[in-house]
Amino acid sequence: MAKLHQSLKNREFWYKDITLIPNRLPDFERDEVDLTTRFTKKIALKTPFVSSPMDTVTESKMAILMALHGGIGVIHYNFLTIDEQIREAEKVKRFMAGFVFNPIVFSPENTIRDVYDINERLNFFSVPITEDGTLNSKLVGIVTRRDVRYRKDMETKLKDVMTAREKLRVAKKSATVEKNNLNSAVEILRKNNLDTLPIVDEKDRVVALVTDSDIRKQEQFPLATVDENKRLRVFIAVEARLKLAEERIKKGFAVGADGILIDAGVVFREQLAIAKWAKKSFPKLEVVLGSVDSVEMVKELLKGSARYCDGLRVGIGPGAACITQQELGTGRAQASAVWDCAEAVKKLERKYGPVPIIADGGIKIPDLAKFLFRNKENSEINNDIQKPGDISKALALGAQTVMMGKLLAGLDEAPGEKEFDYEENKMVKKYRGMGSSEAMEKRAAVRYGMEKMKIKVPEGRVMKVPYRGSGYDFIPKLIAGVKQSFQKQGFKNIKELQKEADIRPI
Repeated sequence: MAKLHQSLKNREFWYKDITLIPNRLPDFERDEVDLTTRFTKKIALKTPFVSSPMDTVTESKMAILMALHGGIGVIHYNFLTIDEQIREAEKVKRFMAGFVFNPIVFSPENTIRDVYDINERLNFFSVPITEDGTLNSKLVGIVTRRDVRYRKDMETKLKDVMTAREKLRVAKKSATVEKNNLNSAVEILRKNNLDTLPIVDEKDRVVALVTDSDIRKQEQFPLATVDENKRLRVFIAVEARLKLAEERIKKGFAVGADGILIDAGVVFREQLAIAKWAKKSFPKLEVVLGSVDSVEMVKELLKGSARYCDGLRVGIGPGAACITQQELGTGRAQASAVWDCAEAVKKLERKYGPVPIIADGGIKIPDLAKFLFRNKENSEINNDIQKPGDISKALALGAQTVMMGKLLAGLDEAPGEKEFDYEENKMVKKYRGMGSSEAMEKRAAVRYGMEKMKIKVPEGRVMKVPYRGSGYDFIPKLIAGVKQSFQKQGFKNIKELQKEADIRPI
């Protein structure tokens, strides 16, 4: 483990209370730093960033952004229906792939409107046309964006605009899918300057697609967190109530979600039953439990669920939009919580195996300016300056990944619209804790065990954060900042940092 200064032991400390001392002479450049890490036991990330399951932070756009840059997103469950959340997860899984299995197909009798509806829902245009509109009948044509992009006659049938089967180039399942030979399909695609290449079986039925846009995305984002078929990985948040979680987990797995995060302000004992049910029902599904913040909680949780726990979320009340500690007098300083929990997991590793730690919340420094924003509850506009050094500190203390909410809420990819704040003279976006009264008007009350209670005690607040623009500009800069922190200390990777970091009080 890293060296924690004696004066920090057995006391509470935040990231702002510590610094990482450079003791080495670096002999490498910043871009040589490797941030590869583990999110769960089976899922590796090339960037240790996780977006929080908050309704002003992570839906499909944020999850796609995070996964493309080597991190991962956890889609919140604060929708009015389960299907709304599942559609967001499906958008992530359909964003790109190597082979697109189980593609959506239409019949010749479908219309141009149907193609636009698919684009609106899942953001693609290319659709194979089969005899009866199912994968069980022969391919008769294909419609791509170029066939419909200038058409205004939405009720025109696809048989009148599709490229017919006899004009299509296709690849055989036996030469591509069965041999797991994507390169062969890509060669055909590019040699013939195609947007989409159908893969067909011996009966000329569509079994998969390969698209040029997917291949270009893979080349553009080499850090991307992908599954075995090059689809972006995504997690969904589920309730800490078995009856409520079962349907959500089933539907999430059906669209390809890679795992679940059981989302609760503090770990409920019922999480153990949910984890056991999920792993037995869907063995390939990864399960993250939490939140925990002490050695005792880690021991108790792993004792009952080590076989079903693939990751531990650490942090009770440290987030910028969380007021659990202030209102209820419970929780911990996040830096000391991460250290203690990581040490506990390390000591139990021989018994239970390694369990990755996710440090959730507290990536900030004290407010430089804040003032009240008129709202019926504890709301404010908040101008905290965020810094990549706090991420490095969390990793040095033993976390494998860092979960962020407020830091990402000001990006274009976060849910909600930007607006101009005239008092601050800048663009802002809303950011709210899931324990706020506003968030609990939907599903968030379940997170705090208050869904059936007449009196709900808020554990979160609503605030406005500075608008940060596109995450496609912001995230690479944040990655560079973390790498630069490592380079300054002379560490090439997270393993070296966690073994040799010199952590001292400021």
